[in-house]
Amino acid sequence: MLKRIKKKMRFAGKAGEKDTNKCNAGFSLIEVIAVTIIIGVMATMLMPAIDGAGSKARNAKLKNDLATLDQAIATYKLEQGSVPASLDNLVPGYIAKNKGFKDAKNEDFQYSVSGNNYSLTGSDAEGNTVTSNGSVAAETQG
Repeated sequence: MLKRIKKKMRFAGKAGEKDTNKCNAGFSLIEVIAVTIIIGVMATMLMPAIDGAGSKARNAKLKNDLATLDQAIATYKLEQGSVPASLDNLVPGYIAKNKGFKDAKNEDFQYSVSGNNYSLTGSDAEGNTVTSNGSVAAETQG
């Protein structure tokens, strides 16, 4: 114990000398480059999964919006006796104003009325036309 204290005091007084007991702290350049390369490879492998997640989310939102509009149209039909002439007739009693219902391509839904039947369609992220379930049910029941 006394030897350690003497040794520390000897090094404490000398300004230009380094303490040989200290470890070299930090990373070498090779280690930093290796970690950077590993992170880059992992990020490259994850990119396809991340890109697909956006289109899946837009397609899910499209299906939910179509279902919401179908429910609003069905409620309107029960109360008014016919389907609305346009989707604007559903505001504000059946859907919230400025709800922003758009398809996956960020375009307005296509809505058309034929008698007591309607067609409500939109495009998914790949550009395919998606028809609401209420449109199909309304056309087959009509």
